[in-house]
Amino acid sequence: MAYGEAADGRVRVELADDGRLSDLYLDPRVAYLPLEELREALFDAFDMAQDTLRDQTDQDTSRYAAGAAPDRLQAVLAEASDTADRRFAEVSTVLYDLSRRAARPW
Repeated sequence: MAYGEAADGRVRVELADDGRLSDLYLDPRVAYLPLEELREALFDAFDMAQDTLRDQTDQDTSRYAAGAAPDRLQAVLAEASDTADRRFAEVSTVLYDLSRRAARPW
């Protein structure tokens, strides 16, 4: 969750971890704000919440990335790719055999 506020706390925004709006609080006193000031406050609160969410994401990413050795990650990805290639080849062979059998008169 990330929060942002503006207009002395009269406008508050809460964003979920996926960046979607999860809550919006408007103090009743915002009804007396000029429309342009309310608009700016909404943008400021959203910007603050998005910046907070981006900072949290960057921290999480850097924390996980620090523990991953690029060489080890590359080796694991290469192995996974090879395994996937073998499995796709097996599936392709089975599908080819099935299509040949289906075309054969009994």
